[in-house]
This record gives sequence, C-alpha cells and structure tokens, in this order.
Amino acid sequence: MAIVQSKNIVYRKAGAHAFMIAFLALIMFPLLMVVAISFRVGNYSVGDLIPTPANSTLDHWKLALGISLTQMSRQSGADLHFIDDGNGKVIIYASENGKGSFSAFSTSAFTPSEAAKLSPDNPIVINGQYNPEEYDASRFKSNNEALDLEKQLSKKLVVEIPSTGGQGKDRYIIDAVNRDSTQFGVYKELTIKPPFPVLTWLWNSIKVALITAFLIICLSTTSAYAFARLRFKGKGFILNSMLIFQMFPSVLALVAIYALFDKIGQYVPWLGLNTHGGLILSYMGGIALHIWTVKGYFETIDGSLEEAAAIDGATPWQAFYMILLPLSVPILAVVFILAFIGTITEVPVASVLLMDVDKLTLAVGSQQYLYPQNYLWGDFAAAAVMSGLPITIVFLAAQRYLVGGLTAGGVKG
Repeated sequence: MAIVQSKNIVYRKAGAHAFMIAFLALIMFPLLMVVAISFRVGNYSVGDLIPTPANSTLDHWKLALGISLTQMSRQSGADLHFIDDGNGKVIIYASENGKGSFSAFSTSAFTPSEAAKLSPDNPIVINGQYNPEEYDASRFKSNNEALDLEKQLSKKLVVEIPSTGGQGKDRYIIDAVNRDSTQFGVYKELTIKPPFPVLTWLWNSIKVALITAFLIICLSTTSAYAFARLRFKGKGFILNSMLIFQMFPSVLALVAIYALFDKIGQYVPWLGLNTHGGLILSYMGGIALHIWTVKGYFETIDGSLEEAAAIDGATPWQAFYMILLPLSVPILAVVFILAFIGTITEVPVASVLLMDVDKLTLAVGSQQYLYPQNYLWGDFAAAAVMSGLPITIVFLAAQRYLVGGLTAGGVKG
C-alpha cells in the first residue's frame, strides 16, 4: 500500500532540495569563474561565465604548462614589390609604407614558375637582404614575368630572414589573398615564451607538501601515542601549552621565523633561508593540532588490545606499529589530508623563506602574475586551477577514510 505524504512534507522536501541546490551553486560559482577566466581570451577578470568558442582559448593553459605560443603580428602598411633583376629572374621585396623601414627580404634566383611552388612547408629562406636603392624604381613590376608572378601568388608564403640580433631567424607570413586594398597581408611570427616556471612551482609545492605531511604523520602519531598511553609528569601542561601556542597565527611570527632560519642557515645551509628543507622544518611547527587529533583517536582504542599483544611477547613499539597503527588508518588519512592541504596552500611563511623564482611554491609564485602594472588574470587562473589538482587527487584517494577518521573509534561493536 502506497504511503501518501501530506502536502506540507512534500513542500518541505522541495524546499530542502532547492536550498541545497542553491547552496551548492553558490559554493561552485567561484570555481566556475576561475575556470572560465582560464579559458577566456585575454587577461580579463570580467566576461562571460561560459566563454563562447569565439572568445575561448587554450593560450593561458599552454603558458602554464611551459608551452611557447606562436602569434602573428600584422606589419601595418607592409607591401610586396616584384623587381626584375635584369637576368630573367624576379626579386620579391617587402617594405613598410614604401620606405623600406620594414625588414627587407627578397629572393634572388626565382622564376615565376619556381615561386609558384613555394608554400608554408616550402619556405623562402633568405640569407641576405637586398638594398632597394640598387634598383631603379621604374623596374618595379616593369616586366611581364613580375606581373605573372604577382598573379600566381594566391596562397601563403613563408619567408625566413636572419634576426636583427643575429640569433636565429624571423619568420614572416605573406598572405596574397588577405590584403588591404593593394597591399599584401604581411605578418611577423612572434614566439611568446612562458613568463614563469609554473610546472616547477607545482612540483615544488607537491614535494614540500608530501614530505611535510609524511613527517607530520610520523611525529604526530608517536607523540600522540606517548600522550595517550604513557603517564609522566607535566603531560597536561605540555598538551595545554601546545594548544595555546597553536592558537596564534604564524604570520605574527614572520620576523622571528626569518631571523631564526637565517641563523640556522649559517650552520646547516640546507635548512636555512631559500631552501625547501627550511620551509618544511618551519611547517613542522604546526604539529600540535595534529597531535591532539591523533591522541583523541588513540584514546578511543581499547588498551586491552595492546595488553594482549604484550602478553604474547610484543614490545611497546611492536604493539604500536602492528596493533595501534593499522586500527588508526582513518585518522592518519585525515591528518595527511589536512597537513597536505594546509602546506600546499600556505603563503606567508613560504613568501618570506623562499626567494629564488625556481624555488617558489605555486601558491607564492602565482602572485607574480598580479603585478601593479598589469594583472594577468587569465594566466593566474590557469595556475590557480593547476594548484587545486594535487589537492583533489589526494582527497579523492583518501576520502573513504575521511568520515570514518573524524567520527568513528577504533573498536566497533
């Protein structure tokens, strides 16, 4: 027999679902905005929430992944001229505003039929430049061969000439179809290199976060075991002192942290300033909260299990890592996730201790995109999304332990 629910219950359920949907949309909105900005053309913080195909690009992601971009810059006023060299060959010459201020390039040994075979896959390679003053202006397009060549240029040509600095070659695209009035479309190929080593920053963040989380688990579990199982004088005072000191944010001690690691670096260089070892050591100072968390979990595990192991001849250390730790996997996962997230997103301490660009973490390095003269919001958004990937992966890998570690004890039933 079907259960008929009153309209009041139906309305409350609908209202609860509507509230949850609105709440989730409100939470997800900032993330969607960041993702949208990372795909938006240009470096603007405002625009469509979902970029259209015409206004979307992968350029920000390519730069974040260390991939150089190739862009074409049209040379305003550039034009092509066809000159008879007097020997049955045609010289292709480009100039800007007809004054030769544009980097001149030319081909010397090209008949119209040979020039018609040129393509982007078969570029014109120029090792020298011709001086247009050597040729009489009346010889520009002065013969039938030059006019025939101009008619045959119905596709894009690529011209390579030595760069002004002598390093490498500049590539120019000559588009015979895309022209302004009588001028050919001449474009210079520009290579935009990634401004910052985002992948290096990401690796630094992952490395520091993983090592820090591992060391915090090692120290917090052993310390928590001592506080949970052993009796010694001053235990309560030490626990309360750690909790009180943990209440003060680390930003209040930045000056002291800098001075401390500057002095440590004089004796142990790999633990001093501008080192990942020093940064990891500074993060270990936030272990008190994790000790309290693990201690509370250990106290929910019946001590009779360890007593039984001791009767069977197990030492305290064997009882710890063979009995207690396997039962504490959920809380260890919680501590690892909290330590990993807290480390990979930390900014104040890392910005003080790290100085070289190649040693920065992603949370600190991504701020380089937001300098006063120009805010590169698109590049910053791509780097921000990348910084969230390790956190997401770690969370998904350990999520099945998360709820159990926060709510359940070690002994069931």
